[in-house]
Amino acid sequence: MQVSVVVPTFNRRDIVLRTIETLFAQNFPAAQYEIIVVVDGSTDGSAAALRALQPACRFRVIEQENKGLAGARNTGFRAAESELIVFLDDDMLCDPTLVREHCVAHRPNEAAIGFGAIFLSPDSPPGLAAECFNREVGAYYLRHKQNPETPWPRSACAFSNASIPRRVLIGAGGFDERFRMREDAELGARLLGAGVEPRYVPAAVAYQFYRKTAGDLIRDAEAFGLSDRLFLRKHPELAGETFLGKIANEPRWKRVSRRTAAACPALTDGTLAPFCWLGEAFPHVRVLRDLGVRALQLRRGIHWYRKALSSEGNRT
Repeated sequence: MQVSVVVPTFNRRDIVLRTIETLFAQNFPAAQYEIIVVVDGSTDGSAAALRALQPACRFRVIEQENKGLAGARNTGFRAAESELIVFLDDDMLCDPTLVREHCVAHRPNEAAIGFGAIFLSPDSPPGLAAECFNREVGAYYLRHKQNPETPWPRSACAFSNASIPRRVLIGAGGFDERFRMREDAELGARLLGAGVEPRYVPAAVAYQFYRKTAGDLIRDAEAFGLSDRLFLRKHPELAGETFLGKIANEPRWKRVSRRTAAACPALTDGTLAPFCWLGEAFPHVRVLRDLGVRALQLRRGIHWYRKALSSEGNRT
Protein backbone atom coordinates (compact mmCIF):
# COMPACT_ATOMS: atom_id res chain seq x y z
CA MET A 1 0.00 0.00 0.00
CA GLN A 2 1.69 3.19 -1.19
CA VAL A 3 -1.06 5.83 -1.08
CA SER A 4 -4.16 6.51 1.01
CA VAL A 5 -6.67 8.88 -0.59
CA VAL A 6 -8.84 10.66 1.99
CA VAL A 7 -12.14 12.20 0.85
CA PRO A 8 -14.37 14.00 3.40
CA THR A 9 -18.01 14.47 2.43
CA PHE A 10 -21.15 16.04 3.84
CA ASN A 11 -24.61 15.67 2.27
CA ARG A 12 -23.42 15.53 -1.34
CA ARG A 13 -24.20 11.94 -2.24
CA ASP A 14 -24.46 12.29 -6.01
CA ILE A 15 -21.39 14.48 -6.26
CA VAL A 16 -19.14 12.33 -4.07
CA LEU A 17 -20.14 9.22 -6.03
CA ARG A 18 -18.87 10.89 -9.21
CA THR A 19 -15.60 11.79 -7.51
CA ILE A 20 -15.08 8.28 -6.19
CA GLU A 21 -15.70 6.74 -9.61
CA THR A 22 -12.84 8.84 -11.02
CA LEU A 23 -10.62 7.54 -8.21
CA PHE A 24 -11.56 3.95 -9.02
CA ALA A 25 -10.37 4.61 -12.60
CA GLN A 26 -6.85 5.66 -11.66
CA ASN A 27 -3.89 4.55 -13.74
CA PHE A 28 -2.25 3.13 -10.62
CA PRO A 29 -1.99 -0.47 -9.31
CA ALA A 30 -5.20 -1.21 -7.39
CA ALA A 31 -3.29 -3.15 -4.74
CA GLN A 32 -1.12 -0.13 -3.97
CA TYR A 33 -3.70 2.48 -2.99
CA GLU A 34 -6.75 2.75 -0.77
CA ILE A 35 -9.62 5.20 -0.66
CA ILE A 36 -11.08 6.37 2.66
CA VAL A 37 -14.31 8.37 2.54
CA VAL A 38 -15.24 10.10 5.80
CA VAL A 39 -18.99 10.73 5.88
CA ASP A 40 -19.15 13.74 8.18
CA GLY A 41 -22.65 13.55 9.64
CA SER A 42 -24.46 13.23 6.30
CA THR A 43 -28.20 12.49 6.35
CA ASP A 44 -28.72 11.96 2.60
CA GLY A 45 -27.82 8.28 2.35
CA SER A 46 -24.24 8.91 1.26
CA ALA A 47 -22.77 6.15 3.44
CA ALA A 48 -25.13 3.45 2.15
CA ALA A 49 -24.62 4.48 -1.48
CA LEU A 50 -20.85 4.43 -1.07
CA ARG A 51 -20.81 1.05 0.65
CA ALA A 52 -22.72 -0.43 -2.29
CA LEU A 53 -19.73 0.22 -4.56
CA GLN A 54 -17.33 -2.62 -5.38
CA PRO A 55 -13.97 -1.26 -6.56
CA ALA A 56 -10.78 -3.18 -7.24
CA CYS A 57 -8.76 -1.10 -4.77
CA ARG A 58 -9.26 -1.13 -1.02
CA PHE A 59 -12.18 1.11 -0.10
CA ARG A 60 -13.44 2.16 3.33
CA VAL A 61 -16.33 4.34 4.46
CA ILE A 62 -16.12 5.89 7.93
CA GLU A 63 -19.14 7.62 9.46
CA GLN A 64 -18.93 10.22 12.22
CA GLU A 65 -20.92 13.12 13.65
CA ASN A 66 -20.43 16.39 11.85
CA LYS A 67 -17.07 17.94 12.74
CA GLY A 68 -16.33 19.94 9.62
CA LEU A 69 -13.56 19.47 7.07
CA ALA A 70 -10.78 19.65 9.65
CA GLY A 71 -12.30 16.91 11.79
CA ALA A 72 -13.15 14.70 8.81
CA ARG A 73 -9.66 14.99 7.35
CA ASN A 74 -8.11 14.19 10.72
CA THR A 75 -10.26 11.07 11.03
CA GLY A 76 -9.31 9.97 7.53
CA PHE A 77 -5.56 10.32 7.70
CA ARG A 78 -5.39 8.76 11.18
CA ALA A 79 -7.17 5.69 9.84
CA ALA A 80 -4.88 5.46 6.80
CA GLU A 81 -2.48 2.55 6.29
CA SER A 82 -0.13 4.25 3.82
CA GLU A 83 2.70 6.66 4.46
CA LEU A 84 1.58 9.06 1.71
CA ILE A 85 -1.79 10.76 2.16
CA VAL A 86 -3.65 12.38 -0.72
CA PHE A 87 -6.47 14.71 0.34
CA LEU A 88 -9.32 15.39 -2.08
CA ASP A 89 -12.56 17.30 -1.66
CA ASP A 90 -15.74 15.41 -2.50
CA ASP A 91 -16.46 17.44 -5.66
CA MET A 92 -13.17 16.82 -7.47
CA LEU A 93 -13.28 14.87 -10.74
CA CYS A 94 -9.78 13.46 -11.08
CA ASP A 95 -7.56 12.86 -14.07
CA PRO A 96 -6.62 9.15 -14.31
CA THR A 97 -3.01 9.96 -13.43
CA LEU A 98 -3.70 12.08 -10.35
CA VAL A 99 -2.70 9.48 -7.73
CA ARG A 100 0.41 8.48 -9.68
CA GLU A 101 1.53 12.09 -10.13
CA HIS A 102 1.17 12.79 -6.41
CA CYS A 103 3.10 9.62 -5.64
CA VAL A 104 6.07 10.39 -7.91
CA ALA A 105 6.25 13.97 -6.59
CA HIS A 106 7.49 12.68 -3.21
CA ARG A 107 10.83 11.14 -2.32
CA PRO A 108 11.46 8.85 0.69
CA ASN A 109 12.07 10.52 4.05
CA GLU A 110 11.25 13.94 2.64
CA ALA A 111 9.00 16.52 4.27
CA ALA A 112 7.02 18.12 1.44
CA ILE A 113 3.45 19.03 0.49
CA GLY A 114 2.36 18.39 -3.07
CA PHE A 115 -0.31 20.76 -4.35
CA GLY A 116 -2.17 19.49 -7.41
CA ALA A 117 -3.95 21.72 -9.90
CA ILE A 118 -7.65 22.57 -9.54
CA PHE A 119 -9.75 23.85 -12.43
CA LEU A 120 -13.48 24.24 -13.03
CA SER A 121 -15.27 21.14 -14.28
CA PRO A 122 -16.78 21.92 -17.71
CA ASP A 123 -20.17 20.52 -16.66
CA SER A 124 -20.51 22.87 -13.68
CA PRO A 125 -23.70 24.98 -13.82
CA PRO A 126 -22.90 28.35 -15.42
CA GLY A 127 -23.34 31.54 -13.45
CA LEU A 128 -21.54 34.28 -11.56
CA ALA A 129 -20.27 31.86 -8.91
CA ALA A 130 -18.59 29.67 -11.53
CA GLU A 131 -17.18 32.78 -13.22
CA CYS A 132 -15.72 33.92 -9.89
CA PHE A 133 -14.13 30.49 -9.49
CA ASN A 134 -12.46 30.76 -12.90
CA ARG A 135 -11.16 34.24 -12.21
CA GLU A 136 -9.95 33.49 -8.68
CA VAL A 137 -9.09 29.86 -7.89
CA GLY A 138 -8.66 28.73 -11.49
CA ALA A 139 -6.52 31.74 -12.38
CA TYR A 140 -4.34 31.13 -9.32
CA TYR A 141 -3.51 27.58 -10.38
CA LEU A 142 -3.08 28.63 -13.99
CA ARG A 143 -0.41 31.16 -12.95
CA HIS A 144 1.44 28.42 -11.08
CA LYS A 145 1.11 26.10 -14.08
CA GLN A 146 2.68 28.73 -16.31
CA ASN A 147 5.44 29.40 -13.78
CA PRO A 148 5.89 26.39 -11.44
CA GLU A 149 8.77 28.14 -9.64
CA THR A 150 6.46 30.82 -8.24
CA PRO A 151 6.80 30.70 -4.42
CA TRP A 152 3.77 29.26 -2.66
CA PRO A 153 2.39 31.76 -0.08
CA ARG A 154 2.31 30.42 3.49
CA SER A 155 -1.20 31.78 3.96
CA ALA A 156 -2.67 30.16 0.79
CA CYS A 157 -2.26 26.41 1.24
CA ALA A 158 -5.25 24.32 0.15
CA PHE A 159 -5.73 20.61 0.78
CA SER A 160 -8.55 20.14 -1.74
CA ASN A 161 -6.07 18.29 -3.98
CA ALA A 162 -2.87 17.81 -2.04
CA SER A 163 -0.46 15.12 -0.83
CA ILE A 164 1.70 14.88 2.28
CA PRO A 165 3.51 12.16 4.26
CA ARG A 166 1.46 10.83 7.15
CA ARG A 167 4.34 11.23 9.62
CA VAL A 168 4.52 14.96 8.79
CA LEU A 169 0.81 15.35 9.53
CA ILE A 170 1.15 13.46 12.81
CA GLY A 171 4.14 15.56 13.80
CA ALA A 172 2.14 18.74 13.19
CA GLY A 173 -0.88 17.48 15.13
CA GLY A 174 -3.16 17.46 12.08
CA PHE A 175 -5.77 20.08 11.31
CA ASP A 176 -6.97 22.52 13.98
CA GLU A 177 -10.62 21.56 14.42
CA ARG A 178 -11.57 25.00 15.76
CA PHE A 179 -11.48 26.19 12.14
CA ARG A 180 -14.64 25.58 10.10
CA MET A 181 -13.04 27.44 7.18
CA ARG A 182 -9.35 28.12 6.42
CA GLU A 183 -8.38 24.92 8.22
CA ASP A 184 -6.11 23.99 5.34
CA ALA A 185 -4.45 27.43 5.18
CA GLU A 186 -3.83 27.27 8.92
CA LEU A 187 -2.21 23.83 8.77
CA GLY A 188 -0.19 24.94 5.77
CA ALA A 189 1.09 27.97 7.67
CA ARG A 190 2.34 25.71 10.48
CA LEU A 191 3.91 23.19 8.12
CA LEU A 192 5.68 25.71 5.90
CA GLY A 193 6.80 27.63 8.97
CA ALA A 194 8.40 24.41 10.23
CA GLY A 195 10.35 24.01 6.99
CA VAL A 196 8.10 21.61 5.07
CA GLU A 197 8.61 22.26 1.36
CA PRO A 198 5.59 23.27 -0.78
CA ARG A 199 5.70 21.70 -4.21
CA TYR A 200 3.35 22.33 -7.13
CA VAL A 201 2.34 19.11 -8.94
CA PRO A 202 0.82 20.51 -12.16
CA ALA A 203 0.06 17.10 -13.71
CA ALA A 204 -2.09 16.03 -10.72
CA VAL A 205 -5.22 17.68 -12.08
CA ALA A 206 -8.69 17.72 -10.52
CA TYR A 207 -11.75 19.46 -11.95
CA GLN A 208 -14.07 20.88 -9.34
CA PHE A 209 -17.77 20.37 -10.00
CA TYR A 210 -18.97 23.73 -8.78
CA ARG A 211 -22.67 24.25 -8.22
CA LYS A 212 -22.62 27.04 -5.67
CA THR A 213 -24.78 30.10 -6.17
CA ALA A 214 -24.02 33.75 -5.58
CA GLY A 215 -25.88 33.48 -2.27
CA ASP A 216 -23.70 30.53 -1.26
CA LEU A 217 -20.57 32.57 -1.91
CA ILE A 218 -21.84 35.41 0.27
CA ARG A 219 -22.59 33.02 3.14
CA ASP A 220 -19.16 31.44 2.68
CA ALA A 221 -17.59 34.89 2.83
CA GLU A 222 -19.08 35.45 6.28
CA ALA A 223 -17.68 32.12 7.51
CA PHE A 224 -14.30 33.02 6.02
CA GLY A 225 -14.38 36.34 7.87
CA LEU A 226 -14.66 34.58 11.23
CA SER A 227 -11.93 32.08 10.34
CA ASP A 228 -9.60 34.74 8.94
CA ARG A 229 -9.75 36.60 12.23
CA LEU A 230 -8.96 33.38 14.10
CA PHE A 231 -6.11 32.70 11.66
CA LEU A 232 -4.59 36.13 12.30
CA ARG A 233 -4.81 35.69 16.06
CA LYS A 234 -3.01 32.35 15.81
CA HIS A 235 -0.45 33.54 13.25
CA PRO A 236 0.19 37.26 13.82
CA GLU A 237 3.57 36.87 12.12
CA LEU A 238 1.69 36.38 8.83
CA ALA A 239 -0.33 39.58 9.09
CA GLY A 240 1.45 41.07 6.10
CA GLU A 241 0.34 38.15 3.90
CA THR A 242 -3.34 38.33 4.88
CA PHE A 243 -5.99 40.70 3.60
CA LEU A 244 -6.92 41.66 7.18
CA GLY A 245 -3.33 42.61 7.88
CA LYS A 246 -3.10 44.67 4.70
CA ILE A 247 -6.34 46.49 5.50
CA ALA A 248 -4.85 47.66 8.80
CA ASN A 249 -2.19 49.56 6.80
CA GLU A 250 -4.57 51.19 4.34
CA PRO A 251 -5.18 54.97 4.39
CA ARG A 252 -7.65 56.02 7.04
CA TRP A 253 -10.28 57.16 4.53
CA LYS A 254 -10.29 53.72 2.95
CA ARG A 255 -10.67 51.91 6.29
CA VAL A 256 -13.55 54.24 7.22
CA SER A 257 -15.24 53.52 3.88
CA ARG A 258 -14.94 49.78 4.45
CA ARG A 259 -16.38 50.07 7.95
CA THR A 260 -19.28 52.19 6.73
CA ALA A 261 -20.18 49.69 4.02
CA ALA A 262 -19.81 46.75 6.44
CA ALA A 263 -22.09 48.49 8.95
CA CYS A 264 -24.92 48.66 6.37
CA PRO A 265 -24.76 45.43 4.35
CA ALA A 266 -28.45 45.55 3.43
CA LEU A 267 -28.00 48.95 1.78
CA THR A 268 -24.94 47.78 -0.10
CA ASP A 269 -26.67 44.58 -1.18
CA GLY A 270 -29.63 46.58 -2.43
CA THR A 271 -27.31 48.71 -4.55
CA LEU A 272 -25.20 45.89 -5.97
CA ALA A 273 -27.74 43.06 -6.30
CA PRO A 274 -29.27 44.42 -9.57
CA PHE A 275 -25.84 44.23 -11.24
CA CYS A 276 -25.54 40.61 -10.09
CA TRP A 277 -28.97 39.88 -11.52
CA LEU A 278 -28.01 41.39 -14.88
CA GLY A 279 -24.82 39.34 -14.96
CA GLU A 280 -26.76 36.14 -14.25
CA ALA A 281 -29.53 36.97 -16.72
CA PHE A 282 -27.25 37.94 -19.61
CA PRO A 283 -24.03 35.92 -19.16
CA HIS A 284 -23.14 36.15 -22.85
CA VAL A 285 -22.97 39.96 -22.71
CA ARG A 286 -19.42 40.46 -21.53
CA VAL A 287 -19.85 43.92 -20.02
CA LEU A 288 -22.86 42.77 -17.96
CA ARG A 289 -21.09 39.59 -16.90
CA ASP A 290 -18.05 41.58 -15.80
CA LEU A 291 -20.22 44.03 -13.87
CA GLY A 292 -22.05 41.15 -12.21
CA VAL A 293 -18.82 39.45 -11.15
CA ARG A 294 -17.40 42.68 -9.74
CA ALA A 295 -20.64 43.40 -7.87
CA LEU A 296 -20.63 39.90 -6.38
CA GLN A 297 -17.00 40.26 -5.34
CA LEU A 298 -17.81 43.56 -3.61
CA ARG A 299 -20.79 42.04 -1.81
CA ARG A 300 -18.68 39.11 -0.63
CA GLY A 301 -15.98 41.49 0.60
CA ILE A 302 -18.44 43.57 2.58
CA HIS A 303 -20.05 40.56 4.27
CA TRP A 304 -16.61 39.08 4.94
CA TYR A 305 -15.39 42.30 6.58
CA ARG A 306 -18.54 42.67 8.67
CA LYS A 307 -18.02 39.23 10.20
CA ALA A 308 -14.29 39.80 10.65
CA LEU A 309 -15.05 43.01 12.54
CA SER A 310 -17.76 41.45 14.69
CA SER A 311 -15.46 38.61 15.77
CA GLU A 312 -12.91 41.15 17.03
CA GLY A 313 -15.29 43.41 18.88
CA ASN A 314 -14.96 46.09 16.19
CA ARG A 315 -11.38 46.87 17.20
CA THR A 316 -9.75 46.61 13.73
